[in-house]
Amino acid sequence: MEDLIKDQYGLLYSSELLLSIILLVFIIGVVANLSDGLNEKMLSEEELSSLENIAIQSSDYLLSNPGNPENWEEYERLNNGIVSKKIIPGLAIKNKNFENGEFYSESSSDEMIMSNAISYNKLIKIKNNYDSLVNENLFNGSVKSSMAIYPLNSEIRPIKMGTDFDYEDDNVNDNDIVTVNRTVKCDFYSHFAVYNFNDLELFGENYDDGLCNHDSNPNLTNHENDERSLWLCKNFRVYKESLEEYEYYLISDESVKNSGTYWILESLNRTLENKEMLNQEVIELNPFLLEDLENSSDEIYSIHFNVPKNRISDFKTVLVAIPNNMTDVLISNDELNYDYFRVQDVNFILKIGYK
Repeated sequence: MEDLIKDQYGLLYSSELLLSIILLVFIIGVVANLSDGLNEKMLSEEELSSLENIAIQSSDYLLSNPGNPENWEEYERLNNGIVSKKIIPGLAIKNKNFENGEFYSESSSDEMIMSNAISYNKLIKIKNNYDSLVNENLFNGSVKSSMAIYPLNSEIRPIKMGTDFDYEDDNVNDNDIVTVNRTVKCDFYSHFAVYNFNDLELFGENYDDGLCNHDSNPNLTNHENDERSLWLCKNFRVYKESLEEYEYYLISDESVKNSGTYWILESLNRTLENKEMLNQEVIELNPFLLEDLENSSDEIYSIHFNVPKNRISDFKTVLVAIPNNMTDVLISNDELNYDYFRVQDVNFILKIGYK
């Protein structure tokens, strides 16, 4: 009986020892898992910090540099999807030097870079060659990314390119994606504008340049302002050869239909008295210009607008010269409208994440 009791105690001791070992192994496993989780969390934070630095530095570069080389967007091979490894894209715009009435070179000074302004042309070139220009050349294939601009003007469509993070697989965590959002100006097609007539110009000191041919010709009605309306008159020269390369348009905001504005387009050799109501958003001018340039190499034209003072805010018109090879593109994309020919505020968004 005593031996049996001893064996029972021994059995109890063995059971307690086994249970203790199991609990110890369990605790060690839990601690190990917690330790691994903490290490993974620390590594994730380091990666996220690195990703944030890449995103911020890349955004700063894209927005403050024209790229390398500066005229990379003019490479014809880009139109065929051929991208040189030497191209590092940038979106910044450089002012050109102006001398004797002509643009002749770009300044190498950083001071000539337009502050907080990006090129729409460069943006479109990037969109058409995004993976090569951005993911490979800019990021060296180390990350996946997307880029977009969202105009504050709702009349202009957003432009999106790169990885669509919203439709990535379920393994992608939103917390692993870094987003940089900057508000900048985009030039869109404003560089095609010959004159941009708007309410700000009307209110400015130089809304009338003093060169209206009606004021100096006694046979024509004088374009003097009165209590009810303002005259805005501008002159511009057109060369015959330019009509082979450019399409001239008068483009207005739809509000012009209600502005009560009248207009006259004339040459020095073909002056007009009768003014017409400006009630079309797009007016092609090449047919009119060709009438004078058929037997002449160039001609000076005058364009006149008579705007009611109480409807100045509805008068938004721009005179543009668009390269022939782009006209059909603008028409097909519904971009031959007033808003695209003015500098617009946009939200520039860059997103990046590890592959």
